[in-house]
Amino acid sequence: MIERSCPMNIHKTRLLLIFMLVGALMLAACGKEEESSDKQEDTKVTTNNEQENSNASSSENIGESTPPPIQEAENIPAKEKKALLAAFDQHVKTFNQKDLDGYMSTISKNPTSFKLDEERDYIKNIFETTDIQINPQNVIIIDYKDNEANIFTEMKTIVSETGSKKKVEQLSRQINTFKKEDGQWKLNATFAMETK
Repeated sequence: MIERSCPMNIHKTRLLLIFMLVGALMLAACGKEEESSDKQEDTKVTTNNEQENSNASSSENIGESTPPPIQEAENIPAKEKKALLAAFDQHVKTFNQKDLDGYMSTISKNPTSFKLDEERDYIKNIFETTDIQINPQNVIIIDYKDNEANIFTEMKTIVSETGSKKKVEQLSRQINTFKKEDGQWKLNATFAMETK
């Protein structure tokens, strides 16, 4: 048995470790998708640079630039938009309910930014060791093709060690890629853009 001389530091360390694991998972997701998203990034970078240049030239303070606004894709059929948002909502709902099987049913059988079995083990551990809630804000479908869509969101995460009253909040900007499998939208990849 290990004696605990400073339980508060252990709690802080565990919370920090949880956030580091969540961050590492998000960063790992970014790295694995780099090659397949190069074409999309080239198009987006060109568009973003044009918008930034336009914003910078019209800005009163030349040293300050603001990122372009996130805009919804215009080519989304209403039926697909409703289905995509329902799939995203179900993903969040099952996570917040700590419904491991339900959560895993919202994920692609062949995800590209993580391994399915590792995700199951990781999420199971998170559910067992923490009280965690995610709260999506500013949910926008930013890219849509027949069988693939990207959803931008600012994801507020509230976490505490199971049994602890101390909570830590984190806000990350994410892009979640959904693909159709057997007529259903499933989460295929998650990319973290920044953390506040």
